[in-house]
Amino acid sequence: MSTATATPQGIDPHLPSDWEIRYRKARIHAFALTWCAYAGFYLCRKNLSVLKDPLAEAFALTNTQLGAIDTGYLIAYAIGQFISGTLGDRFGGKKVVGIGLIFTALMNLCFGFGQGFLFFLVPWVLNGFAQSSGWPGCTKSFSDWFARGERGSAMGFWLTCYQVGPVIATLLATTLLVHFGWQSALFGPALIIFGFALLFKWKMPGSPQTEGLPHVEVYHAHKHNTEMLVADNEEDAEDDNWQHVRLVLTSRPIWTLGLSYVVLKFIRYSLLFWLPFYMAQELKYETGEAGYTSIAFDVAGVLGVILAGLISDRLFKSRRAPPAVIMMLLLAVATFAYTEVSGLGKIENLISIAVLGFLLYGPDALISGVAAVDFGHGRASALAAGFVNGLGSIGGALSGVVVGYVSELYGWSSVFMIFSPLCIVGALLMSTLWNTTPETENAKA
Repeated sequence: MSTATATPQGIDPHLPSDWEIRYRKARIHAFALTWCAYAGFYLCRKNLSVLKDPLAEAFALTNTQLGAIDTGYLIAYAIGQFISGTLGDRFGGKKVVGIGLIFTALMNLCFGFGQGFLFFLVPWVLNGFAQSSGWPGCTKSFSDWFARGERGSAMGFWLTCYQVGPVIATLLATTLLVHFGWQSALFGPALIIFGFALLFKWKMPGSPQTEGLPHVEVYHAHKHNTEMLVADNEEDAEDDNWQHVRLVLTSRPIWTLGLSYVVLKFIRYSLLFWLPFYMAQELKYETGEAGYTSIAFDVAGVLGVILAGLISDRLFKSRRAPPAVIMMLLLAVATFAYTEVSGLGKIENLISIAVLGFLLYGPDALISGVAAVDFGHGRASALAAGFVNGLGSIGGALSGVVVGYVSELYGWSSVFMIFSPLCIVGALLMSTLWNTTPETENAKA
C-alpha cells in the first residue's frame, strides 16, 4: 500500500495549488450534476405510479395489466444495468447518462400518446432500458471524484438524489395530473429532462485523469496525510473491460450484495410503484391525496440514507454491512405492522409510511451504492454498481406481477405479509459481510 507522503511531482504540499483548486471545483460540479441527473430520471419514472388509478379507470386496465407494465419496465431495466455498467467503465459515465436522459424523455412522450395496454407497455419497456443508464453512469461519475475513506459520508448525502427525486417527481406528476390531465404528467417531465440533458453535457466533468488531475485516492491521501486505501496497481490498472467483468463475476461480496438487493428492491419497488394505488383503492384516498401522502416514504428516506452513510464511515470504519443488517431487521418489524397501523387513521398512515422509507432507504443506498462501488475497486465501479442494481432489479421486476396478482386475488394485507420474511433473508445475507472490506478481500486473494 502506498501512502500520502508521496506528493505528485511539482506540487508543494504546504501551499494551495492549482490542482487542489481545480479538484474542489470539479468535485462540486460532479456532485451537483450527478445528483440532479439521477433525481431527474425519476421525473420520467415515478410519474406512472401516480397515473395508475386514472389510467385504470380511463382504459379499463386491471391490476395484473398494470403490474405487467411495471414488470416489463423492470426486466428491461435489469438487463440494461449490465450493459450500461460495462459501457460506463468503457466510455465514462458522462456519455452514458447524457444519452439515457434524452432517451427516457422521448419514451415518456411516446407513452403520453398511448391509448391502451400495448401502447403503454412498449414505450415503458423501452423506458426501462433508458433508465438503466442512470445508476451505473451516475455512481461511476460520482465515485471517480470521491475516495473510499470519505465515500460513505459523501455518498450518504449524494444518495439522497433517489429519495428527493421521487418526491419532486410525485409532486410534479400529481400537480400536473390534477390541473391539466394525465398526459401532462408525462409531457412536462420529458421537456424538463431534455433541457437538463443539455446542461449535463455542457458542465459535467469527466474523470480526474481526463481532466489532467491525480487519481482520487492520491488526492485524498495527500490532503489528509493518511494511508491510501487502494494499491498502486489498482490505480494504474490497464483499461481492460474483460478484466473488469472477471473482477465483478468472481467477487463473493458483489454477489452477496446483489442477492441481498433482490429482496430489498422487491420491497422498495412494490412500495414505490403501488403505495398511491393502495391508498386510493384500499384506504379510499382521493387520487391527489394518495399521491401527496406517498411522498412521506421518500422524504423520510433522505434521513435514512444520510444516517446510514455517516454511521458506516464513523462508527463502523467504512464497513457497510452492519448498519444495513440492523436497519433491515427493523424494517421486517415495520412492514409486518403496516397494514394494521395504516387503517387507524391518516396521521398514523403517514407516520408508518415515513418509518418504512427511513428503514428501507438506508440499507438500500449502502448495498446498491456505497458498498457496490467499494468492491468495484474504482476500476469496475460502474459495472459493479450496475451488476448489483441489475441483479436487484430481478426482485423489482417480480414486484410488478406479484403485487398485482396477490392484491387482486388475496387482498393487500397478503402483499405486505410477504415483505417481512424477505427483510430477514436480506439481513442474513448481508450479515456474512459484517467484517468484510475491500482490503480483507484483497488479502484473501
